[in-house]
Amino acid sequence: MKKTLSYILSLVIAVSTLFSFPALNTQAAVYEPDTKIYAEAYMLINLDDDSYPVVAEKNPDERLYPASLTKIVTAMVVLNKVKDLNATTTMSQSAFDATLGTGAQVAGIEVGEKLTIDMLLKLTLVYSACDASQVLAEYVSGDVKTFVNEMNTWVKSLGCNDTNFVNPDGLHDDNHYSTASDMAKITLAALKNSNFVKYSTTTSVEFHGMTLSHTNLMLSPGYTTYYYEYAQGIKTGSTEEADYCVITKASKDGYNYLAVVMKSPRQRINGESYETKCSFVDAKSLFEWAFNGLKYTTLISQGEVISEIPVEDGKDADTVQLVAKEDVNVIVPAGLDKSAVIYDIVEKPETLSAPVSKGQEVCKANVIYGDMVVATVTLVTANDVELSTFLKVINAVKSFLGSTFVKIVLVVAFLLVIIYVFLFINNQKKKKRRRQKKIERAMQREEQDNNPDDFLPPPARR
Repeated sequence: MKKTLSYILSLVIAVSTLFSFPALNTQAAVYEPDTKIYAEAYMLINLDDDSYPVVAEKNPDERLYPASLTKIVTAMVVLNKVKDLNATTTMSQSAFDATLGTGAQVAGIEVGEKLTIDMLLKLTLVYSACDASQVLAEYVSGDVKTFVNEMNTWVKSLGCNDTNFVNPDGLHDDNHYSTASDMAKITLAALKNSNFVKYSTTTSVEFHGMTLSHTNLMLSPGYTTYYYEYAQGIKTGSTEEADYCVITKASKDGYNYLAVVMKSPRQRINGESYETKCSFVDAKSLFEWAFNGLKYTTLISQGEVISEIPVEDGKDADTVQLVAKEDVNVIVPAGLDKSAVIYDIVEKPETLSAPVSKGQEVCKANVIYGDMVVATVTLVTANDVELSTFLKVINAVKSFLGSTFVKIVLVVAFLLVIIYVFLFINNQKKKKRRRQKKIERAMQREEQDNNPDDFLPPPARR
């Protein structure tokens, strides 16, 4: 019964999120960071635009191992299904054994120990405790296998078609994979949940008399190589196969970005004697590049004239200007020269037919800077153009006369007239020749009648 209920709830979750999952806008310009990035795959996403434009990326669709980034999904399935976060559950022997001997990071929860869901979520998202993830999975779905099915159902509802999970903690399995793009979709959906934001940005948790710090070392001032004062949460992950991963956000000067970094190495950099977890360095580099090198700029103002288009049957106007429907504010390199911006008008009709209303949508224009489409703007008509009835009639006649069918009919009629005239003239010529012949024969007879050689005198009397 409990499994059946779990399946039903999973379906409800899937349906409820199907129409609200965030879509990454990859139509905006994607720039190349002018800094070294070590990761195999990464994405930097602008959080200040509801379309979540990607401003930098590398191999976003490459399947990689997510390691403990998996716990973002674990937490979301729990938060979607558990209403009372103060409810308690107990560490079972099976949950304890699941991580035993694996080398996984654990919080040291003992078999039989009772903990609230609230504490288990803190341990999962802050300290990345695999034993806490196992307890949550059993509590929510009865067993881990059913819970993992619910994880996969939820991510599929977000449009993540290159992701598959086989456990709730992220321990390595060849069939446990995702992509930077899918993990971005997952995280953007999770950030809409206030409880997830609260847990994932908590910097530490007290447990068993110890202070367990967030695994994102960018939050810890003591790690000078990694620390970034503008960073917030969210989740890290690492295994031998996955290398080092981090998903984190940062806010500075009114700008907000999400960084997704996957398969970043651990190596010596900048001549240092120790090995560096490059995932944190990569995220920090991406943030600094964006905050220092990109800015919102109004490339086009509402009402700005972009083009014009002919208008048929217009009264006192044979063209109308096409203007920007709204302001176009986009992230572009700082110091952009607006004079270098060009427009590529897409699917512009040859003409418009009067009457035309002000603000009538006509087509779109791509805004191009540096050989990249940085935005798209809708073009509308700048003013009304009234219909001229006289021109409409004249143009209708022209159009009628100019149609192929009418042209064919006129040509045929003209040819028939020519033929008729030819036949008429030919017939008249024949009649004239016949009359002439009649006249000639009559004249011949008359001449014969008047010829003296043909006169016979009357007979003599006897």
